[in-house]
Amino acid sequence: MSKKGTPGPAYWFRIILLLSALMIVPFVTASAESAETVTRSYDEFIGKNIGVLVGSVQDAITQEHFDTLPLYYSNPASAIEDVRQHRLDGYMNDILVLLPIINEPGNDVLAIAPIPKEIFTSEVAGFAAKQDMVDRYNAFFLNAVSAGIIDDMLDYWVYDNLELNAAIREIPQSGENGKLLIAVSTGLPPFIYTGDNGRLEGFCIELAMRFAAHEGMEAHFIDMDLSGVIPFVLSDKADISIMPLAVTEERKNSVIFTEPFFQAQSGIIYLQQVSHEQIRGDFFLIKWLKNAIERNLLTDHRWKMVVHGLGVTMAIAFLSQIFGTIFGCFICFLITRRKKLPLGIGNAFCGMIRGTPAVVLLMITYYIIFRDSQISNVLIAVFSFTMIVGVSVAQCLKGAIDTVAPVEIEAARSLGFSSAGTFITVTLPQAVRRALPSYTNGFVELVKSTAIVGYIAIQDLTRAADIIRSRTYDPYFPLLLISLIYLLITSLCVILFKHIVRKINKGSDEF
Repeated sequence: MSKKGTPGPAYWFRIILLLSALMIVPFVTASAESAETVTRSYDEFIGKNIGVLVGSVQDAITQEHFDTLPLYYSNPASAIEDVRQHRLDGYMNDILVLLPIINEPGNDVLAIAPIPKEIFTSEVAGFAAKQDMVDRYNAFFLNAVSAGIIDDMLDYWVYDNLELNAAIREIPQSGENGKLLIAVSTGLPPFIYTGDNGRLEGFCIELAMRFAAHEGMEAHFIDMDLSGVIPFVLSDKADISIMPLAVTEERKNSVIFTEPFFQAQSGIIYLQQVSHEQIRGDFFLIKWLKNAIERNLLTDHRWKMVVHGLGVTMAIAFLSQIFGTIFGCFICFLITRRKKLPLGIGNAFCGMIRGTPAVVLLMITYYIIFRDSQISNVLIAVFSFTMIVGVSVAQCLKGAIDTVAPVEIEAARSLGFSSAGTFITVTLPQAVRRALPSYTNGFVELVKSTAIVGYIAIQDLTRAADIIRSRTYDPYFPLLLISLIYLLITSLCVILFKHIVRKINKGSDEF
C-alpha cells in the first residue's frame, strides 16, 4: 500500500493474478483430445476410476459390482468437471439425478450408461429420529398415494421435468401448530434443487409442504451438505428429512426411514469424446464469459443468492469481531494476572482454542454445545468465531502490553498514579496503538475464515456459490466470482484499516 492509502503493488498483483486465471481457464479447458463420439455400457467401467457423493449408496455399488474403490465428492459439480477433464472415468448417481445434468447447456458432451436393475436398485425415502414423526408422515403419505397425489407429483416433477422448468405449486399452510423443520440437500434434481430467486423446488419440496399443511404446520427448510443431513436430524436440529436418501441396512441402525416414494436406478455419467474444434468453440473467452454470467447469475435471479450470502458473511464477521474484542479483553485480563488460578484458566482456554481447527470448533459448538438449543445457526457461528477472535485479541493485546517500557510505568507511579490509573493512562493507550495493525489484519482473516459456516447449514457467500454450482455444474465461474468478491472486500478493509491506523498514530505523535 502507498502512503496515501491507495492500492499498492501487492494489491494490483492479486487483481492481475485473478483476472489472468479467469482468462486462462477457458483456453486450458479447450485443450481436450480429439476423438469420435462413443457409447459405453456399464460393464466398461469395471476397475475404472468412478466418483460418488459422500454418504451415497453408490459407494457400496462401486466396491461390490465394479471392483474398485470410489473417489468421494461433496457435490456433483466437482465430479462432473473431473469427468470432463479425464480425471474420472465416470460419476455414479441415480439416473433421474443425472438426466438434468446432461440437459444443461454445454453438457451435450456427456452421456449416461445405465446400470441394469437386476444388478442394483434402491428404494429412496425420507427419515427422522423419532418414531412418532415417521408414523405421522407415513399416515399422510399413504393417504396421498391412495388419492393419486403422489403419482401426479411424480409426473409433474420427475418424468416431465428433465429441463427443470417446473414451478413450485403453492400449498397453503396455516402454521397454527408451529414450524416443521425439514433438513434437505440441494443438488439432487428433480427431487430437490434451487430454482427461481434461490427458491427450493422439486418433488421432495412439494411433498414436504403437503405434509406440513396436513399437520397444520409451516414448512421451514434447512439446506446443507448431503453428508451433514443425518447428523443434523439425529441432533434434533430438524424434525424430519424428506429427500431421496437410499434405504440401507446400515442407515437403518441410525435413523428411522419413512415409506419409500421411489425406486431408483443408478447410472454412470461419462464423457463422449468430441472434436477439438467443438470444445474450443464452446469455451472461447468472450462467449464463455457471456454464457457463464447468464447461467450463473441472471438465470432464475441467482445473483440474489450471492448478495444474500455476502450479507450473511459480513454480518457474521462484524458481530464476531465486536463480541470477540470484548471477550478478548476479558481473556487478556486473566492471562496478565499474577495469580496462578486466573492465569492458568486463561492460558488453558487459549491453548485449547488455538489448538482446535476452526471447522472442528464450529462443529463442536453446533452439534454438542448447542445441540438442544433453538438458537439461530448464524448466532451459533458468531459464538464460535467469537471464541477464536477473543483468543487472538487477548494474545495480541498481551504482547503489546509487554512491550511498554517499565520506566514509563514507574514514572507514572512516581507521579502518584494508582496501578489502575497507570494502566489506563499509560499502558493501555500504547498497547492499543501497537496492537492495532495485528487486530485489523485479524479481521481480514476472519472474513475469509467464515467460508466454513456452510457446514452448519448457513447460506453464506461460499455456500451460495456451491448452490449455484450444484445447478449449473459450472466449476469455474462461481468460484472465480466469489474469489473476486473476497479479494475486493479484504482489499477495501486493508485500505480502510491502514488509513485508520495512520490517523491514530499521527494523532498520538502530535499529542
